[in-house]
Amino acid sequence: MLMALGVILLISIVVVGGDRGVVSLIALCGNLFVISLAIWLMASGMPVLFTTIGAGFLISCITLFYQNGSNVKTWSAFIAVLLTMSILFFAVYFVIWKSEAGGLNEIQAVGEDVFYYNMNLDINMQKVAVSVIILSTLGTVLDMALTVTTSIYEVKMHRADLKMKEVMESGIQIGREVIGTTVNTLLFAYLGESLLLFAYLKIQDYSIEIILNSKILFQNCVSMIFGAISCVIVIPIAAWLMAKFV
Repeated sequence: MLMALGVILLISIVVVGGDRGVVSLIALCGNLFVISLAIWLMASGMPVLFTTIGAGFLISCITLFYQNGSNVKTWSAFIAVLLTMSILFFAVYFVIWKSEAGGLNEIQAVGEDVFYYNMNLDINMQKVAVSVIILSTLGTVLDMALTVTTSIYEVKMHRADLKMKEVMESGIQIGREVIGTTVNTLLFAYLGESLLLFAYLKIQDYSIEIILNSKILFQNCVSMIFGAISCVIVIPIAAWLMAKFV
């Protein structure tokens, strides 16, 4: 079934996207390879955070430069993503370290399947939690940054008389228009993945205090929240850089 769905996806991308669809498909395969390599390196003993930074850098290059070419739009987006993810990295590290949110959550720790696996892993699970949030957030930040820089480029091409401040304000306004749909996408992606979890919590009749203070809720929500925060932060950064470059 997975192979059949993969073939359907491949055909759809090629038919609808044409040459650009093929490039996007190759970029997707490249990103999957980078993620797989990062997982292998972490499991082999490489520093988790160092590997995460390297994987994020490669994914950004593949997504922006290979898929969209090397131009002022992609370079502006790339720099904006680097600045945003640098800020986010320290924030995520601080939150995860203070909350001790790494490792198995309450349901995973008592599940029957846990007895079939060796839990003696020589990996810092808090650093793995940071890596998961950073890499899961990177996609939305790349998308938002490129949306803003591309929109500003089109505005400037059609209104060459606009000053830098006006161009930047146009980019921020465009970001405001799409931030709502981006946050909704992150929210419903989380809710869709957690429907069974919510049903389980309702059946077990856990109190609201236990749920709000549980590790499982924190782990599921923190990626969504940091994703939304990073999308908001990258808008003015990308708008300022693109306005300055054009």
